[in-house]
Amino acid sequence: MIKTLYIKNFILIDELLLNFTDGFNVLIGETGAGKSIIIKAIDTVMGAKTSKDVLKNENIHALIEITFDNNGEELVISREISQTGTKCRINGALVNLEAIKEEKEHLIDIHTQFQTYTYMETKYHINLLDSYINSKVLSYGALIEKQLKEYKRYTQLKELLEKGADKLNSNKEKIEFLKFEIDEIEKADIQENEEEKLNSQLEVLSNIQELKELSYSSYWSLGGEDNSIVEAMGKIGFNLSKIKDFDPNFTQTQENYFDALETIKDVAYTLRNYSENLQDNPERLNEVNERLELIEKLKRKYGDIFEAQKRFKEELEALQTENISLDEIEKEILELEKSMTENSELISEKRKYYSKELSDKITEELKKLEFECPKFVIEVKEGAINSKGKNEVEFLITTNVSKGLSPLVKSASGGEISRVMLSIKTIFANVDKIKTVIFDEIDTGISGKTSLSVGNEISELSKKIQVFAITHQPVIASKANTMFLVTKTQTDTNTIVKAKMLGESEKVEALAKMSSGVADEKSLSFANELINNN
Repeated sequence: MIKTLYIKNFILIDELLLNFTDGFNVLIGETGAGKSIIIKAIDTVMGAKTSKDVLKNENIHALIEITFDNNGEELVISREISQTGTKCRINGALVNLEAIKEEKEHLIDIHTQFQTYTYMETKYHINLLDSYINSKVLSYGALIEKQLKEYKRYTQLKELLEKGADKLNSNKEKIEFLKFEIDEIEKADIQENEEEKLNSQLEVLSNIQELKELSYSSYWSLGGEDNSIVEAMGKIGFNLSKIKDFDPNFTQTQENYFDALETIKDVAYTLRNYSENLQDNPERLNEVNERLELIEKLKRKYGDIFEAQKRFKEELEALQTENISLDEIEKEILELEKSMTENSELISEKRKYYSKELSDKITEELKKLEFECPKFVIEVKEGAINSKGKNEVEFLITTNVSKGLSPLVKSASGGEISRVMLSIKTIFANVDKIKTVIFDEIDTGISGKTSLSVGNEISELSKKIQVFAITHQPVIASKANTMFLVTKTQTDTNTIVKAKMLGESEKVEALAKMSSGVADEKSLSFANELINNN
């Protein structure tokens, strides 16, 4: 459930912090006061499309943050919107929008007028029925997934078959050429950083004589027998020893000097050994040159050799997968047709069985909402096999005994649509285990006794899950556990939307004003009666 909602610099809201309760939370206020802005903020933070146009002050970012109680653990989801884009976070960690939408699926269901029209469209009815069945039958999701996967493969093979032998022959030529290129690179057996190592060897092998002369002459100057630096330093060392005998404070200087002398000796010996071990090796020089020429040839031909090898193998694998014989394609198509037919039959059986169960449940819910003789039927017809099976699903309804069933999209009035959607939402809120449901303008097109029924239905639903609703009907608002009054004020330079949680006495006054426009003795009495009857 939603615990808190924080909104900053969003549309007409400067800054707003709301604390919600479980049960039924209702937003009331005059038309245009900004109630839907609060719902839009919730929808936005949970992944809805948005733009920089929502910034009230374009020079600062907008921030929306919701704190959820998710099975006893606190979950904080936020979205920051600026001129350059948006940033989403879950518990402070940056995430992409898809991660937010995944969380939304089990946290919250926002029912807007747009979603009402979506539910009315026939193409979505099969998804709603499947969602219901999936909540009842553990294996049903696997059937749907299998159908989708097999149909996708089926359409790919059909398309490949239509392209015919010309495409397959062309693939064979490409395969042979790719094999040649891969073989050429693999035979060369180029190792990582090999070119750099070979260039280092080439530099040494090409300058052997000069290296010998430079290293040996340096050795001789340092440590040769006559007049060498080591010999001279030895004499200096003798003098330093005598100085130290006269002045013990000179001990450290003498030690530093002898350390330096040992280092010079080591360098001299290293130069001598290096010079003595340098040997002309024409064969190795030729090998290095040939190897570098091969690498350069492959680089001119393929560019980055390792990237080319990886790319060629991927292309070969893709072509080999595609390049199966026409007979094999036809054989697999037949196997898929058989499998999809069997799978579609299983899916169809489940749809026909559970469509009756779901239809009955929705009909019962409709009866609670002042439909005198409602009948709701989910029609499941058979058609051509596709990615969802072989069924066409459509919601049919009649709310009048004198009329027969007709498609939901054609038969329901504005007020009836709201009640039908509430019935469907009530059922799906239970089966989907959604923790919070939000209804935007649930009271559209209804009044009187019907409003009472809608209020009672929402009240019952709120005993199982958290419910939010925007309403202009005092009968519905009176059922709420928590009531928020949304107001809009304007100055010469600014428009501000605020919301306040109402106390018990404030609820009475707000309901009185909703019912008659003023809080007089008669309307206050009516408001008290509404609350006392709950």
